[in-house]
Amino acid sequence: MATFPPVTILVRNIDKSARFYKRALGFDLAWDGLLVGPYGQSLRLVEGPGTTSGGCVIVTLEVPDVDRAVDAILDNGGGRAEKLMGDAPLYLGPDGEMLALSGRGLPGAKRIRLVVYDFDGVMTDNMVLTDQDGRESVLANRSDGLGVGLIQRLGIRQIILSTEANPVVKARADKIGLEALHGIRDKGSALLRLAEKYQISVGDILFIGNDINDATAMGLAGFKAAPADAHPSILAMADYVTDATGGHGVIREMADVLTAAFE
Repeated sequence: MATFPPVTILVRNIDKSARFYKRALGFDLAWDGLLVGPYGQSLRLVEGPGTTSGGCVIVTLEVPDVDRAVDAILDNGGGRAEKLMGDAPLYLGPDGEMLALSGRGLPGAKRIRLVVYDFDGVMTDNMVLTDQDGRESVLANRSDGLGVGLIQRLGIRQIILSTEANPVVKARADKIGLEALHGIRDKGSALLRLAEKYQISVGDILFIGNDINDATAMGLAGFKAAPADAHPSILAMADYVTDATGGHGVIREMADVLTAAFE
């Protein structure tokens, strides 16, 4: 997941500006003037006597839907800037700060009813530890467990679909509260069976995979995502590529993407 250093904006009134960024762009007040946005971006609001502008700051903000964000800015007291930054129009915050909007996420993601994860290379870094007795273990990211919980709150079902037959898949799935189907060779057929089982369209499924054995399922799914270090053929298929590499917070990042889409 990408990290963004806070952008400092001089404001007349922190509470008023915080309300604007909450209502217009989904930024939550975390602590003492620090706002955190949908994709981990942060703004630090600093109140200054006699402040008449945002300090001539141009802030680039990532939003799930640019058109919707523009409407929200205008509906909540923001405005349009007359100047342009290249070909991108700028908008105004309550203290004159200029806002450039960049689209990010999965268009139409509110349709998603099921998220299907590959295991190795998505929930893990694709490495395996083998001891002298042949027992295997993998490393998983705790933040992904939090991500699973956040996606559950959106009412979206989640399941692991893995080629790996090792019981470590089931053990990890049980730990984070997910169903797991492992030892699956034909993921495309398995995805069709899941759609039939849950009576949903494959067009309403998000599949997250990383290698060529995921291609058949990704080709069927209406939404496709991949870690940054996925195989090139899978990256080419993906609608969204995470900043995170496999095993380093892919699901946590996708939780932010989906939460932003559902707000």
